[in-house]
Order: sequence, then structure tokens, then C-alpha cells
Amino acid sequence: MKIIFRLFIVFVLTSCAAKLPVVKQRNSVRINVGPGPEDIVLDTFSTSYPRILASCSQRRKGNHEYGEICEVNLNNDSYKILKRLGEPQGMVFRPHGVDLVKNSKGELLLYCISHNNEKKEHSIIIYSVYADHLQFKEKMDSPMLVSPNDVTANCAGEIFVTNDARKQGSAIEPLLKLKRSNVVHYNPANQKWNVAADRFSYANGIAINHCPSDYVILSTVRSDKLYMLENPGLDKDIYLPKTIAKLKGLDNITFINDKEILVTAHLRQVAFLKHLKDAKNLSPTVVYQVNIFTGEYKAVYSNDGSQISTGSTALYYNKKLYISQVFEPYILKCDAEDLK
Repeated sequence: MKIIFRLFIVFVLTSCAAKLPVVKQRNSVRINVGPGPEDIVLDTFSTSYPRILASCSQRRKGNHEYGEICEVNLNNDSYKILKRLGEPQGMVFRPHGVDLVKNSKGELLLYCISHNNEKKEHSIIIYSVYADHLQFKEKMDSPMLVSPNDVTANCAGEIFVTNDARKQGSAIEPLLKLKRSNVVHYNPANQKWNVAADRFSYANGIAINHCPSDYVILSTVRSDKLYMLENPGLDKDIYLPKTIAKLKGLDNITFINDKEILVTAHLRQVAFLKHLKDAKNLSPTVVYQVNIFTGEYKAVYSNDGSQISTGSTALYYNKKLYISQVFEPYILKCDAEDLK
């Protein structure tokens, strides 16, 4: 029975695989960082030099090491682990999705999803960001954080989190494209969590472009769509999904400017699962540039995995494209003078 089930999984995922787009290869170098820099954000506020903050953690099954927030100095590509101060005693920190926000009070805050797998506890950890350390500010818990994947926030303190499944680690939900995934929202006005948008198949990346929150953009892995979550104005906590583009296997989102985003994609799910088990198995990485108003998109990076496998976040800064990944300990830095 197990063999039949595994063959069924391979058949379904293989049938969903998309052809890799053909893109001219970019000159690139590796920047060594901590293991599994799954999500990255750009910080041009807290230091005299621009830097990337990366959410680093061992993410392969069976590895329970704790994670770190790492810094990459973009002037010289040097890397270091940022100290975290003031955390409650015994707090487990395994970072996943992150977001960096300068709030209405002028505070620079880092929002981190953290998983305590032993206790099946998932939290949003908020840090104040300084040049040489992170200062613990708050740990937010809610029964609605059942399988959080990515987080974004605005300067007013509103938080949006994707739950990629109704039950964390479920293989059946994404396999059968069950629409049990959602986006939950924290409203600082009443200090309550609610379901902001529902019925997605593996909601994944989420990002806000303006302050407080003009546009909330959502990516999905198995719904095969990129959405804009629109607030109808009748209820501050409810958002209606509007399809921007139809794309497969989408992951994290970053903004290039007010109208364009970068979003990564995993087009071959079987390759992703094989890479999860063994780093020697390559998994392709694709990065799309998408206009969130017209839906027009193009691939700006595509590789079979030999340069970087399971690319999870793409970030543009100063004519360079930075791509992070789910498992291996480096970020790829590419020439990108054509991106604006």
C-alpha cells in the first residue's frame, strides 16, 4: 500500500510540473551564510551600510537545531549572526518567514514566524532592530497560527500571516489541492486575530507594499495563482482575493517598486522533495517579475538548480538580484542591471 501511495504522489506531482522558462543566465557569485536562508529582507535603515537580514535554520527533516537571523553587508558581502537580546528564558527560535517594517512611531521592527515543533507551537516573534543586535519586543501566539508560512505587517501594526495548511505537515492537502489554507489577520485596534481570506490551496508568500496597507499580495503553491487581497471597506478584517496572474508553485514575494514584485517559484515538486532528502538532488529555481495591476509577468531568472536549488526569495537592490533558498547555506548574488 505504501508503494502504491508513493507512486500516486509521484504521478500527481509530476503531472503538475511546468516547463522551465528559458532565460539568459546571469553572472553570479555565492554569498555564504547560515543554513537554510529561506526568507530575506532589505535593511537600509539601521546601519551606515545596506544589508540583508536572512532567516536561517536547518530545515531538513530530522534536524532540530535552532535558527538565527543573519546579516549580509551588501558593501562587501560579509556575513555574521546577529545577537538576539532580551528573549524569555527557554524560548525556542526557529525562524521561517520574516518581514521588516518601520512603524508609525519610527521603530524598525522585524517580524519572524518561529516554530517550536516539539510543543507544536507556532508564534510571531517581534524584535526591535539595531545595527549590532535584535532586541526582543513581543511574542504573539494564537490558535489561528496552525501552520504559518510567511508574515507581513504595516506601520500601523496590522499583521497578515499565511497558514499553508489546516494541519501542519499535511501531505494530502497540497497533494489533492484541497482548499484548506488561509490568511489570518491581526487587528491592533481590537487586539484580535481573524481569518481575513480563506479557501486557498497552500497559501505561501505574503507582502504589503505601502503604509499602512494599500495592497496585500498573496502567492500560492497549489492554487497556481498570485492574488491581490482587497478590502471592500465594509469590514476592516475581511479581504477578497482578486487573481493577478496564474503561475505555478509560487513562494515568497518582494516589491521592486510600487507596481512590480519579484516572486520565486518551484515548478517541479518532485525535484523539491528529492532535494529535501538530499542536497545532491537539484531542484530548479525560477524568479518572476510581475506587474500587480496588469498581471503581466516575465521570468527574470531560471536555472535547473545547479546555481541554486529551491530558491525561495528574490530581492532586488542596486542593480543586483539576491536569491535565497530553503536548505543550503548561501545566497546567490546576480547581475541585474536590466531590472528597474
